[in-house]
Amino acid sequence: MPVLDLEVSVVRGRADMVTGGDAVVVVSGDDADGTDWVLTVDGAPAEVAAHPDGLLLTGLAVGASTVEVVVDGDVAATLELVSHPATGPVFSGPHVTPFFCTLADFGLESAPDPASDGNCSAITEVTWWARLADDGWHQLVDPADASTWPDDVQTLNLGTSAVPFVVRRERGTINRAVYDLAVVDDPGADRRADGWNGVLHYLFGGGCGSGRTQGSMLATDVLNADSLAAGNMLATSTFNTFNTACDDVLSAETLMMVTEHVVETVRDPRYVVGQGGSGGAIQQYLINQNYPGLLDASNTLVSYPDVFSISPGVGDCGLLNRYYGTPSGSAFTTEQRTAVNGHGTPLFCAAWAATFLPLASPGLGCHASVPTDAVFDPDDRPDGVRCTMQDSLANLLPRDPDSGHVDSHVDNVGIEYGRRALMAGVISVDQFLNLNDHIGGYSPDGEITDDRRVADPAVVEHVYATGRINQGGGSNRIVPTIDVDLYTDLGFDIHDRFRLFSIRERHRLADGRTAGNRVIWTQPGGNLLTSLGGAGGDLDPVAVVATLVDWLEALDEAGNRRAPNRDQLLAARPDGLADDCLVDGVHLVGDDVYDGLSPDNTACTATYPIHGDPRTAAGAPLANDIVKCTLGPVDAGAYGVPFTTAQADRLAGIFEKGVCDWSVPGVGQVPLLDTWLRY
Repeated sequence: MPVLDLEVSVVRGRADMVTGGDAVVVVSGDDADGTDWVLTVDGAPAEVAAHPDGLLLTGLAVGASTVEVVVDGDVAATLELVSHPATGPVFSGPHVTPFFCTLADFGLESAPDPASDGNCSAITEVTWWARLADDGWHQLVDPADASTWPDDVQTLNLGTSAVPFVVRRERGTINRAVYDLAVVDDPGADRRADGWNGVLHYLFGGGCGSGRTQGSMLATDVLNADSLAAGNMLATSTFNTFNTACDDVLSAETLMMVTEHVVETVRDPRYVVGQGGSGGAIQQYLINQNYPGLLDASNTLVSYPDVFSISPGVGDCGLLNRYYGTPSGSAFTTEQRTAVNGHGTPLFCAAWAATFLPLASPGLGCHASVPTDAVFDPDDRPDGVRCTMQDSLANLLPRDPDSGHVDSHVDNVGIEYGRRALMAGVISVDQFLNLNDHIGGYSPDGEITDDRRVADPAVVEHVYATGRINQGGGSNRIVPTIDVDLYTDLGFDIHDRFRLFSIRERHRLADGRTAGNRVIWTQPGGNLLTSLGGAGGDLDPVAVVATLVDWLEALDEAGNRRAPNRDQLLAARPDGLADDCLVDGVHLVGDDVYDGLSPDNTACTATYPIHGDPRTAAGAPLANDIVKCTLGPVDAGAYGVPFTTAQADRLAGIFEKGVCDWSVPGVGQVPLLDTWLRY
């Protein structure tokens, strides 16, 4: 047989990570159209169905399979597939147990024989919704019979057609999570979503939870009328809400599986555009770093870089709050506490204590659906469910060899709390010394102790190497990103503006320039709840998605989307898209809006001053990516204020192992080991 130019490949996904027994494959090459070929799986005729993007393979067994393109009895192309269950896992590691179902919260019915399934699987539910003239939604009882529809269903212009504003909504379970999909569709059409523009608008919810349940969805409503009317499909899942499980790997895996479901049941999206704030931003940045290719563009809001580099500062809030309750600490004024904490107001530490600080305690961080009698108690239930952040990430982190519990990366050895406040003359030498002498640390069970917390360097190195810290790797320097800051630095909130610039520092190119793929928009914020949902200002989320799509289309047109350099990213950027700061109702737009971070440099930074956290207030750099600092010698002359001999001796005694040297990399601060890691 002559050599034929044929190739068989999986559409969008990875051949070693298909799920649910199905995969869309395409046979390509110069000879694909003119050759009479057939597909086989492990030597037997393949079970296939027609698909807009190729052929839908069905009936794949869990495990490895060999797909062959056969021409006249000879193999012309081969593809090795590995299929995984629709319940997962694929690369996130063994399922976390025990695990609690929340299907009832969504009104979903359990799949038949749920006891044998053991994965909280649901019967897939399809409902149809009509958008009415009063902008309300009405569920259609008999969607196939248009004569039963309300008279006032809105009409949309999608492409060249005017169609009723009727939406197909699908909910079910994938990867043990509840997923939710919606798109404008025709109940009577032979093929699904003919009017879909190919944009998969993927929603990521905020928060940070300790897993163990199917959870809930936070600020991720797929019945977003504006986005649906624009022709987008919306999708999300409970595992893409960080308040369910603060696990970026599980989020990436679920995103991959839900997208694959869209590919198989509808068609391959042109673009997958992520959108979400707070924990929803963390997911996007870490997915782009660790599992590149899953998202084509990102809209991040009230962003954090990751959980693992911000959690030390969150823990510091607990230590500082306790210290301020002591006789010496209670003497600190509001101005002094603000300077030591590093935030715009001491309310920030209060907000952290009220929201996510309980994740440091194994008995306090559980989701409400975890039965109380199953939760860890050191006396009554030492083997109970531990609901710390690290325990919920048991697949991703090492265990302590003595206790067997998942180990923490948090460390505060050498941290000079209030260093910058001392140097600025806001606190006295004695206040600085007493604070650092009594700051304490945390036990593995989240209890505050008199001694500082010492992290195992091997655990710290593991955290960096496996991607729990945002270092700007993967596709973070090439994925078009619009990052929206809703300024709340002076209120009871946890979203601080300096995180945007911390991320920018981490994502700089080797020559020090910004990467060119990310713009920052700054607007006035609201309160904690609106920030968690990414709401506020005059932001139009659907317009942001459309702008990102324009950017992607320009990159595609130039042939540069897969690996653009900085110049190509800037050249493809839509006209007028740049850093944007809303000041007194006026948009200040340009790539120099944020040059210089002093409030005196620009109107933007004067209106929205940048603060920090307890680590930056202790001398950490703006990147704030060091979780265990390298220690250097103590020097009483390094603060610019005089120390007496007794004070200098006390300083040396407090920091007998040394103080943080922020000018060098931290302990265990290594580059990302690789992308697409499996656990």
